[in-house]
Amino acid sequence: MIYVNQKQLDQVEYLIEQSSRGHHVLFDNEVIRKAFKRLARADTEITEINDESIEKHIEQLILQPTLISKRAYLENLNAETYDRVVCTYFSIVENNIFESLQFSQ
Repeated sequence: MIYVNQKQLDQVEYLIEQSSRGHHVLFDNEVIRKAFKRLARADTEITEINDESIEKHIEQLILQPTLISKRAYLENLNAETYDRVVCTYFSIVENNIFESLQFSQ
């Protein structure tokens, strides 16, 4: 379990909200496209990428204090881990969108 302060929670909510609107603050469109393409070529099920190591990287990403440090953290990951973090992040965004749609009905 990860413990975050209010500022970190606000940052995460902001990032997810922006991504939900198509404004990907952490990743540019080319990075997103390449990550999903490489994982598809590797015949990896995106639903299976949320293992413990990726969760830890998501936690560490959240704990980074600034957008610049979040991007720097991501850039230091190896390619496969980076791709999995990207896909996991978008899975979180997708789940957030579905939850918000359920509450609005």
